[in-house]
Amino acid sequence: MLAMVNLLLGLTLGLSLLAAASTWAALQWRSDRLIVQRSQTQQELRALMDTLVHDIRRAQFQGDPQNLQISPHQLLFTVNRNDNTLRDNNECSGFRLNGNLLQTQTSCQPVVWTSLNDSRSFQVLALKFQWECDTESSSQGDLLLIEVQTQASQEPIPTTWQRHVRMRNVHARMRPTTTTCTSAA
Repeated sequence: MLAMVNLLLGLTLGLSLLAAASTWAALQWRSDRLIVQRSQTQQELRALMDTLVHDIRRAQFQGDPQNLQISPHQLLFTVNRNDNTLRDNNECSGFRLNGNLLQTQTSCQPVVWTSLNDSRSFQVLALKFQWECDTESSSQGDLLLIEVQTQASQEPIPTTWQRHVRMRNVHARMRPTTTTCTSAA
């Protein structure tokens, strides 16, 4: 009888330890999966911002003020890709927010917009472009503030990303007269 009690006690203790280990493994797996998802989303957002910065740095290469149009939620510009001083169909570029998708313009006529993000991974809630006055370095080009607010699918709180881009080919004398700037802080 004592052997039977010891056997049941050992079996209960073993099953309890097995259940605890299984629960711990499941929690660890869930936590690891969440970390990988967050890392992947962070990398996608970083790549998105890098794409914006890289392309905007090339903006206004042709130097015509009418080829640069900045509104708070859209930026249109030209890039001279083949050095022929003519605006070819593939030299129109830009960025805009369309719903929850950040899009880039890839041609002039017809105007073609291509999405840069997958809304299943994250959504772009807001896109903002703002000139910043930088009187200290006017010979190096003007500063443009890019602000992107995103909401990852697995995150409850939105994230705001900000980057400053020095537009070396755009100076105050070339900036469209309809645009204003805020003081750089």
